[in-house]
Amino acid sequence: MPETASRKRSAIIAAFFVLLTLIGLLVTPNYGMPWDELMEIRTLGTNLREYAGVFTDEAGEPQKSATGIEFTDVLENPDIDHGQSVYYPLTPVLFTDLGEEAPRTLMLIYHAYTFLIFMLGVVGLYFLGSRLLGDWKYGIVASLFLYLSPRFFAEGHYNSKDIISMSMIILCLWFFYQFLQTRKYRHAILFALAGAFAANMRISGLLFFGLAGVCYLISVTVRKEWSVKKALLPGLVAVVAFVVFYTLLTPVMWHSPIDFISYVFKRSSNYSDWNGVVFYMGKSHQPVPWHYVPVLFALTTPIFTVLMTIIGNIAAFATLKGKKIKEIFGAPQLIPLMSFVCIWVFLGYAMIRRPVLYDSWRHFYFLNGLLMLLATLGVKFIIDLLRGKAKKIAAGVVAAAIAASGLVIVINHPNELVYYNVLAGSDPAKSYEMDYWNVSQVKALMELIDKTDSDEVITVTAAEWMSMDGLRKAYDILPAAYKTRMKVTSAQYGQMDRNADYLMISLRAYQVTRDELGRQWVPDAGLSNYMATCEKTVALNAFGSEYMLIYKLP
Repeated sequence: MPETASRKRSAIIAAFFVLLTLIGLLVTPNYGMPWDELMEIRTLGTNLREYAGVFTDEAGEPQKSATGIEFTDVLENPDIDHGQSVYYPLTPVLFTDLGEEAPRTLMLIYHAYTFLIFMLGVVGLYFLGSRLLGDWKYGIVASLFLYLSPRFFAEGHYNSKDIISMSMIILCLWFFYQFLQTRKYRHAILFALAGAFAANMRISGLLFFGLAGVCYLISVTVRKEWSVKKALLPGLVAVVAFVVFYTLLTPVMWHSPIDFISYVFKRSSNYSDWNGVVFYMGKSHQPVPWHYVPVLFALTTPIFTVLMTIIGNIAAFATLKGKKIKEIFGAPQLIPLMSFVCIWVFLGYAMIRRPVLYDSWRHFYFLNGLLMLLATLGVKFIIDLLRGKAKKIAAGVVAAAIAASGLVIVINHPNELVYYNVLAGSDPAKSYEMDYWNVSQVKALMELIDKTDSDEVITVTAAEWMSMDGLRKAYDILPAAYKTRMKVTSAQYGQMDRNADYLMISLRAYQVTRDELGRQWVPDAGLSNYMATCEKTVALNAFGSEYMLIYKLP
């Protein structure tokens, strides 16, 4: 291709990703606050305290953010296993006076930044798909499979753990590909840096970096490329750089690295701190059945993408036919194989070990970039088998399927956060959890206030801990014009304020009521009968299910 045409195409593709980014930033205010967000900001502040402690004594360390979020000591924070290092650039924002709507402004900045990191993963998939599959069009397909997956588009704004971990692993894989191809020190360092960020976010990043290292050793051995200058030294640079970066990014490592690594492995392999149950296939479970993760992936991902992912898993091996061993262990073939192995090692662990999992398959979101890469390989595998007009028809089907995913987001926005495909049935809430995060509560409150004609201040309560926690967070981040129109009334554990004007109910708590008795969320006794006498005022509905409800109390 002539250089001028190549530059023009690159400019168009860059503009395309800028447009995708702007669209995502534009809709950022449409999502509420997930209930883990303040804990994650607290963890970010915990690390900032440690960095400050290098230059000052304990009295000089920041104790809380400008919005009042307290920063616990690094040795007292149980959530330090996911370190939030990707958010270090937001440090100045935490200590800035953000005005009258400070909690809401902080949330919006935090969510916009989260979406930018999500977009790094989307762009990383473009580069991987383009280079590995030999055509920029496959890069676009890979990136859109991720960007237009309804749940990932939504959670790309507010899931500051699992989405960020996924993006870092995509970048780690991209830099590993470059490192395999060139063995240059700059690529070794970038590969190590991305791996360190991924490992700081979740222990899966450390395991992924280790798997990449094993694949590197196998590649140079099988291809007989061992040499001090071209293989050993670049590999050592990557390892040493990873250790240095990870230590710098993870200040708790400065105290007792072995104890910390042990704690992270123990906590991440089976999160026993969470003693709730999961509503799955119409029943409550803990631990979840062996098929929980693959089934939830199949139900919360567009069906066409699921089908291509299955084909891509087959294609990762089918495309090896007729290739020499050195070619198989070169970067273009090795990366899909590595993705396959990584996916099934982690899924195999979940299916055999059955650790504590909850809230859909988000603990395995870090694999989604690899899954979308294999889905794109599946597309290429099918198209390569076809001839003539059939190729164009297949390309049209792919484009239509991607467009359909985008249309689902547009039609249901911002309710795409509870997306289920048709395989989940006509009313997914009968069998599966909906808004575990309570992100939609702020939207429900705004709809309620918009429906009330009077300028009187209304009171809203909840009947159990989960809905109440989300209600308080939603109230804190309401725009000022809405916030002055309502108050939240306190509810004791397991009880509700029956003198309130309205009752908010997050469906998640009631899906597991019978099995949660004596555990985390216990609705007020006899509430179901009492609700039958109340008027349903607000009901958020998506994909055939009501999932966030507000009732007018008598």
